[in-house]
Amino acid sequence: MRSEQAKAVIPHQLLIFNLLVFNIMLPIAALLNSMERVLLPIAITCSLSIIFFIWYRAKFTHQTLLINAHWNIVWKRCRIVLIAYSISLSIELLSTLMTSFQTDPQLRSIMMIAFTRIAIVPTLLIVTPLLISSTIAMTKIRKGKLKTGL
Repeated sequence: MRSEQAKAVIPHQLLIFNLLVFNIMLPIAALLNSMERVLLPIAITCSLSIIFFIWYRAKFTHQTLLINAHWNIVWKRCRIVLIAYSISLSIELLSTLMTSFQTDPQLRSIMMIAFTRIAIVPTLLIVTPLLISSTIAMTKIRKGKLKTGL
């Protein structure tokens, strides 16, 4: 039973790693160093790779009921992250469209910096509760509870 619980924790650990490194730490480092155009695509690509792996494990790998349930729970949380990404991408595309009409290059640069920071907010607001809920789920699994909520 212990090994089954340990295997059920793995998807939550993977999600927490993804959220902490590629959705919090790397974007903040990018913003602090004004390297948004370089680091944010790298962070999103790595995060999407992990999300794809979670999707694959949730849909095509069959193990015990407990382990499958937790891969599916984590996949549901990843879908929420994908929604946050789409909102952030929409804001970024809208800002690119708005700044394309600006003739002054300095003002365009200021607008892009401001809009990029605004575009990251939906993702950060979604990541925080998901991080907390995955941590709670890991605790429940380790205590032997079979079901966890979203």
